[in-house]
Amino acid sequence: MRQTPLVWSRYWFAALTARFAPAALAVAGLMATPASVSARAVLPSQAMAVPDYALLGPDFARGKVGGTLKRAILDRAQVFLTRNPRPAKHIRIEGVSSGQAQAPGITGQVSDARDIAAAKASLEDMDVMFDLAVAWRLTGDRAYLRKATQYIDAWVSTYTLSFNPIDEGRFDRMILAYDLVAPDASTAMRVKVSLFLKQLAAGYIEAMEKSDVPIKPTLTNNWQSHRIKLATLAAFQLGDDDLIRRARMLFEMQVDANLLPDGSTIDFAQRDALHYVDFSLSSQLMAALAAKAHGEDWYGYQGREGRSLQRTLAWLSAFASGKQSHIEFVKSVVPFDRQRAEAGNPLFRNEPWKPATAERVYLMAAYLDPEWRTIAAGLHRTAAAQPELRNDEDGAVEWLLMLDEGTKT
Repeated sequence: MRQTPLVWSRYWFAALTARFAPAALAVAGLMATPASVSARAVLPSQAMAVPDYALLGPDFARGKVGGTLKRAILDRAQVFLTRNPRPAKHIRIEGVSSGQAQAPGITGQVSDARDIAAAKASLEDMDVMFDLAVAWRLTGDRAYLRKATQYIDAWVSTYTLSFNPIDEGRFDRMILAYDLVAPDASTAMRVKVSLFLKQLAAGYIEAMEKSDVPIKPTLTNNWQSHRIKLATLAAFQLGDDDLIRRARMLFEMQVDANLLPDGSTIDFAQRDALHYVDFSLSSQLMAALAAKAHGEDWYGYQGREGRSLQRTLAWLSAFASGKQSHIEFVKSVVPFDRQRAEAGNPLFRNEPWKPATAERVYLMAAYLDPEWRTIAAGLHRTAAAQPELRNDEDGAVEWLLMLDEGTKT
């Protein structure tokens, strides 16, 4: 729960602070954050809370879960029990994931194909730890708990935050995994993870409040949406009212800036690609899901001239339903899109957008608004029958089906 005067009884104070303060401060020293963030990000007494959750609360996966969903998760998780974490100290993949080119405005990127491959392999740990954590919740088998916590601990002990939301975009899965294991994690681990998440949330929020971006367009496009997603999940996991309030303000500002009155988006105007509409929406919807899990309605926010998630989902649904089609990237104003297409990246070719790639967006939307259940179910059936249509970076969708039973028809 959140840190208000009414719930101080849930926090452990002097004794545990004294016991774990040295370890907590040592952990803090492993992580680079803006100087103005670190002072409030590493106070050990703030990390002593009984864990809250970002999105997946205590009832998630506690009831009856369909055999097909359960089997898919457990089949993967069983294999992962024999793997070990591959945490990275740094991740640099933005703009060079194809190993062919470098995005404008991004400095310090890896360029060696082997380094890129190693970074992407490390990031697979995020999906692994999430599957293990869901398997723990589904079965109560502590082997899954031990392995999931091993992965989470390895990453928060090793990784140095860069506050680049493309490089760190998959960290949402680590936060969701932590939702499921936190109540059974050791106190020392909860201290360590809380410090990491505090730095993540505060660092991203402060950067957004200062309009700190590598190039100006990223202040309102998908880059900003991903920052809001990560900051919001971490803020709710921490139960920090101030961070949640600031994240909500930034979310509402992004609705006003990223979504347009006709339902299209800034990303579509910049990239002429529904891929980037989907990419940005997924992060905004994830933030709205976290808010809903805590009784807040961010999905229903309406900005200037009726800008809203609902209106943009309605605009996109014309394409997702197949009523309209779109050839991707033809009028993109970003030269790098053409460079990646020329380098052989199939995602950036001038080809028709595949509606099934919006499966994840509409599964999230369906949990927020029953209006989207029919289209979500249809997209899921198509993607399940043709899994090659899914974007690899989206990750598994079983957890979303478990959130909203209405999409499994």
